Amino acid sequence: MSEAPDRRGIDPRFFEEGPTLEIGHPVFMNYRREEVHPPFEMMEEMISRLESIEAEGKSLPENPEWARKALRSIYEMVDQLGEAIAPGMSCEAGCAACCRVMVSTSSVEAALIGDRLSSEPPDRREKWMELVRSRNARLSELSGRTDPPADLSTFEGLLATCEDWEKENLPCPFLGEGNLCSIYEDRPLLCRVCWVLTDPEDCSPGAGPPVKFRTKVFEKAYFVVSDISVRHMKNGSVSPIPWWLEPH
Repeated sequence: MSEAPDRRGIDPRFFEEGPTLEIGHPVFMNYRREEVHPPFEMMEEMISRLESIEAEGKSLPENPEWARKALRSIYEMVDQLGEAIAPGMSCEAGCAACCRVMVSTSSVEAALIGDRLSSEPPDRREKWMELVRSRNARLSELSGRTDPPADLSTFEGLLATCEDWEKENLPCPFLGEGNLCSIYEDRPLLCRVCWVLTDPEDCSPGAGPPVKFRTKVFEKAYFVVSDISVRHMKNGSVSPIPWWLEPH
């Protein structure tokens, strides 16, 4: 019997939509009845590279700048895999269904978004922060309805409020014109791996749930990012994107 994967620090919602695609798994069908052929050799190489990043992170003293660079490397990998499987998926630019769900974001991912905010012109930064404050006010109201009030720096707190949040149908503060992400290069890992196999209609509010493409590469990437956050940012919290951008 194979050893169960270590899922510490990984949002349990990540595993809700059925079995994960193992290396060497046969092809499968999307809703259009098309065969999807995952690039298994690429995936094997990526697992090896992720293991190397993980090992390097464990061998180094606390280093937030290394953590940022490592995260960029991980993003590059998952984006490459995303490009390879995109033709078989339902997603396309401008859909933005996933931009209205609660995205659990780690401290190192939040650091990149914070860096992006700091680099923007003051007028654009303030426009984004107005939306951040608005979203956080609503998140505070929703988290206060639970008994006890939900802690939005934990997975338990996110899970206690995510359904109510998604009913609000409020877009991410960084969703821009044409339903396109304004911080696309800096978006979190979960935004990069929400590839949907089923009919796009399943992503509509109140429909679905959509079936998402899951692989060991995405799982390993998520775990490594979580480990980097703990070791090099000294913060293992997870929170919705806007929650990180204001003091609480």
